[in-house]
Amino acid sequence: MQLIAGPKPKMLDLKIERLRLNIQNAAGHEHRVQPIALRAVALFAERLDGPGGIGTSAVSQRQWDTLNASPLDLQLDFMSDEQAAEGIAGAWANALTARPEAQD
Repeated sequence: MQLIAGPKPKMLDLKIERLRLNIQNAAGHEHRVQPIALRAVALFAERLDGPGGIGTSAVSQRQWDTLNASPLDLQLDFMSDEQAAEGIAGAWANALTARPEAQD
């Protein structure tokens, strides 16, 4: 993941070079994966740059380079796309703000 500063101070341009999602037992939900992932990215960007957000200046390049979120158990049979996206975005935000030794 790489953060690129935009021309405006309030602009966040988040470039995701690699996004790996391991999905098991998603039969019948394949069509939901892309919309969930896209929404998770939008929610993550809001958590970074939105009101009360983490703030991009507080994140080091090392944190971006080593971002590795914990696995999630998303029960797609019982969750909306929004709930699943919230879970993913929350996991990413938690991984980003965790102490470096906690990510290993």
